[in-house]
Amino acid sequence: MEKDQAIQLLREFIDRLDRKDFNLEAWKNSVTLILEKVFGTGAPVINKIQELSYHMSSWALRDTLGKSSWEEQIRRNAREILETAILELEITGTEEGTKTEDAAFIVLREALENELKGSQYKELKIILEKNKDPAARKEKVNEFIHSLDQDTLQNILGTLLSDNRLSGKL
Repeated sequence: MEKDQAIQLLREFIDRLDRKDFNLEAWKNSVTLILEKVFGTGAPVINKIQELSYHMSSWALRDTLGKSSWEEQIRRNAREILETAILELEITGTEEGTKTEDAAFIVLREALENELKGSQYKELKIILEKNKDPAARKEKVNEFIHSLDQDTLQNILGTLLSDNRLSGKL
């Protein structure tokens, strides 16, 4: 999607926030589809949109009383999120070719973080950072993999192959 086209679409979603028949859940679903095309699956802006909710805690309600309704607060937050996304697009543009790679990287990182012990994950990061030579890095990574138990390896591979963000892309 072209940068100008993406910015125009996001501005249209900002305008939809002011409609009387505004439906937050429908709006979130629609804007998420566009944001995934523009920024890639798992982008932080998508998570911020998905966090928007009419379910407000008593603290949030107390903080908004007297200033505006909680519905207006949600709309204001949504507007700020999309305006920030537009600003990012204006500065950096879109990166059409890297969305799948970005999603793959996110899925891989999450699988490793979830399945490895904290010390194992730190050890792997050190191996990857310190070994600049590809052959040496591969040797050290292979040693690390051989040190893991079978269940951990199966869980990592199962997590990677079953993740929705990568399904159908092999």
